[in-house]
Formats: sequence, C-alpha cells, structure tokens
Amino acid sequence: MLSRRQFLLRSASTGAVAVIAPQTAIEALAAPRGSAARLLRGGRFRQGVLSGDPTPRGITLLTVLDDASGAGSVRLEVARDRDFRRVVAERTIATSGKRGHSVKARVEGLRPHERYFYRFETRDRQSPVGRFQTALPPDSNQPVRFSFFSCAEYTHGYYNAYDVMQRDDVDFVVCLGDYMYGDAYHSRAGGTGVRDDRVGRENPANPSIVREALTLENYRDKYALYRSDEALRELHARFPMVITWDDHEIQDNYAGGAEGGGLDPSKRWSNDRRRAATKAYFESMPVYPQGASRIYRGLGAGRTVDLIMLDQRQYRADQPCGDGVVPACAEWNQPRPFLGRAQMDWLKRRLSSSKAAWKVIGSQTMMMPAKVTGDSFYQFDSWQGYPREREELLQHIRSRSIDDVIFITGDIHLFVAGDVRTNMGVGDPAALEFVAGSITSTNFGEMDINAGSGLVIEGDDANPRTDPALVETLRAINPWVQQADLDHHGYGVVTATRSQFDVRLRRLETIKRRSRRLLPEAGYRFKVQRGQTSIVGS
Repeated sequence: MLSRRQFLLRSASTGAVAVIAPQTAIEALAAPRGSAARLLRGGRFRQGVLSGDPTPRGITLLTVLDDASGAGSVRLEVARDRDFRRVVAERTIATSGKRGHSVKARVEGLRPHERYFYRFETRDRQSPVGRFQTALPPDSNQPVRFSFFSCAEYTHGYYNAYDVMQRDDVDFVVCLGDYMYGDAYHSRAGGTGVRDDRVGRENPANPSIVREALTLENYRDKYALYRSDEALRELHARFPMVITWDDHEIQDNYAGGAEGGGLDPSKRWSNDRRRAATKAYFESMPVYPQGASRIYRGLGAGRTVDLIMLDQRQYRADQPCGDGVVPACAEWNQPRPFLGRAQMDWLKRRLSSSKAAWKVIGSQTMMMPAKVTGDSFYQFDSWQGYPREREELLQHIRSRSIDDVIFITGDIHLFVAGDVRTNMGVGDPAALEFVAGSITSTNFGEMDINAGSGLVIEGDDANPRTDPALVETLRAINPWVQQADLDHHGYGVVTATRSQFDVRLRRLETIKRRSRRLLPEAGYRFKVQRGQTSIVGS
C-alpha cells in the first residue's frame, strides 16, 4: 500500500488527467464523502479488471469487489508503465452493497494512441493489472485492428475463443451482445453442457431453460460466474471492450417497446426483472449510459474507422408473425419500430456526416435476410422482421451515396458473409455484412432446425457436421450470401486501412474441450477494397 507521502507525490504528478465517477440513472457513483471515503478492507477482485469505450483522450475503467461488506472506497491508479512508477491519475471511488460494490470511473485527459496500465486497491488487497490503449487522434490515417464477437452462453462450451482472442494484436474488441445469458440452456447432467450454471431458478413452464435469473442478486451472480473463467478475465485485462447488449442480458427474445416484453406470461417477464438486469449490466460493464439507459453511440478511430454501436432490443415493437419459421404474414410489412425514431434519425445523421473511410455498424442481429424452404423466413427477431426500418436505412445509404458501410453482426450463431441489398435482398447493394459465429452458444449444426415446409434438419451437439449439399441449398435460397458455416464457433478479426477492410472469420475446431486449434481460414478471409459493393462471387 502507498504511504501518505507517496500518495501526495503521485497525486501532484497527475497533470491534466481527470478521473470522473459520474452519476448514472442506475446508481450514483459520486466522489466519496465522510466515512465512505475510507478505503475498504477485505473483499476480492475475483472478476478482474475491465476497460471500455476508448477515445483519443479517455477510457472507462471498472472492477467489482466481491465478498465485500459495507460502504467505503477503492483506489484507482492509472500509469504509463506496468510498475506504476509514472502514475498519471489516481482517485478513490465510493462504492457499497447498493451498487454491488461496483467501482467504475471515466478517465479523461490522456494522450491519443498511447498504452496505459491501471489497477484498483483496497487497504489490504490489490487487483490484477490491466492495460488499455487510447484511440487514434481524429486526423490519423493509421490502420485500426479489432476483434468482434457475440453469444457466450457459459454452460455449452469452453471459452476457447477468448483464449485465442486475447493473444491477438488488436487495439480493442467489440461485443455485439449476449455477453452474459440470464438463462442457462445446458448442464453436464443433460449431456450437452461442459460446466454448470446454478444461478437463478427453474421454470416448469419453460423446460428448455435449466435455470434463469430473476432478481438483482441473480444477475450480479451471473456476471461473477462468467468471469470465473480465466480466459474472459485475461481478455478484459488486455484490451478495451466496446459493448452493446442484445436480449439474453435481460431475457430471451424480449421486445423492449412491447407490453409484457412481447413474451408469453409463462416466461415470467416483469418490469422489476428488467430493472434488475439493467442495473446489474451497468454495474458490471465498462460503459456509461446516456440518460437512463441509452447505449447506442459512435466511437471514432482516426480517419479510418467510425464504429457505430446500435441498440436493437430496447426500443423495438414485438416481432411479427409469431416469430415463427413461416412465410411473411399479413402484419409483416406494417410500420413497426426496431431501432425507434430517435435512434434511426441519429444513425442516419452519423452515417451522413462521417468522414471515416469505413463506416462500421455494430449490429446485434443480421441485416441480410435468412430464408429457408417454402419461402419461409427463419424467424423474425432480426432486421427481417422490421422491413420498413430496414428499407429506410438502406435507401438512406444509397440515396446519400454513403460508400463503404460494413455491418459486423452477432446473434445468429453461424458464420456468414455476404451483401446487404435493398428490397429484402433482391434489390441494389448498399453495404456488406460479416457475421462472426458465436463464442459458445448453440449453433445450427448442434441442434434440430425447423427449415420450413415441415422439414427438420437434425443436428448433433457432440459432433456437428452439416451436409455441404444442404449449405449449398440454403445459399441458393439466399443468393446474397457468399460463405456460411453452421457448425463452428469463434469470432472475427478486422484490420482496416484507408484503402482496405480485411476480415478474418476465425473458426475453432471445438468448444467441448480446452483447445486453441483453429480451422484453416481459406474461404473465410475477405479483403474488401474501397468502393467495393459486393463480395458475392468474388
């Protein structure tokens, strides 16, 4: 621990760097006062350290102190070296049981594109050391490198993808939602799980779910469980994460703008449950909402990349057509919010004003249609369930001649690359899309799939091997798709320059045992040039 003299010397050297613990609508994280200013004693930093939302001069830093009691403070230090001889910022941050002993702050006044190190400490404990790199300055033409991923249900497989990802040379990583599942779908006893999630309760009316979180403590415990995995903790310690949410951080397939979440009453949706999940999310993740819970936002990386993160869950109306595997129903092409008017207008303005070479949209759900046999759509939980907003956005991109728009996408649990076209895929090209599989969540080759017209494609959880002829049949039904893998898990890596957008879809051999083995990247690497409007057939 620091002596008082060391503390004063370090505080005097911090210069113009500011550490801010701003208030949120979820819980005020204000500067400590009175007895709460005393450093806490005890507790453990079991969840490690996290950084997020890097800008040229700022970063959000977070830890959660497990097994702590009472109110008090935790000290944060930021330095230019791993040994903390050149400390640039230091502050004690108040926390308590009311906020789950979350410790979160925004650091501003840093240098652009610089590497820093950070740690937290109580009176008798010190966290692991984390590192982060600030973003490129606005006028930079340097390359930008990042990974993107989604869908990491804890029980179904090991976090091999995180183990590989943390060894990459990237500036930051992007989470496109379903970082945590409030609902667990597998168990070792059930034969499809490699480990168990005992947080939450059973629901006899929902037998496909082993246990589900219902309370604030349940949701907090979920984040702690997920971060008991060393690979995830190491990923956070090495790189800043730019995060959005999808449905499982709250509840599967909920529609935030619909009465009752758009769910059957047997699913046990409630506003209290939503509030609990939202509070736990902001306590546990290195992101601050704007207002009560707005998380759609943009982050620039020089003149090369403008990263635009969306929220496709909070403002949407209920999915049409019963969210089934059926042809479009009568209600399908009716006005229905997906992003909602405020977010849609913001997105269009951001795209129109962006000067970056690549406008990269972080999309929780797939923009390309997914069709199966008998002209059926594969459910309506994605952009294809909201065709009016989909067409509005794509027509804006085309009418304003906004070039080099790339969707990076999660949610659907398969690797897909292809063209984003107007008129539900049969119109003009407007953007490209890369879908990076799932970290562990069940993919198409691991379960039985309703392919429409009464056809069921059988999967094998232990040994997924989708018939290549079937994949070709599905590609023929979806001619905007260039490549697809229904069997494997993994993530994507991007290297963007002013002239090229290089995407590698990194597919793991297995998630059922600890392994870093990757499949060959042939057919799953794409080098997109400026002005390129299609990858199909290239």
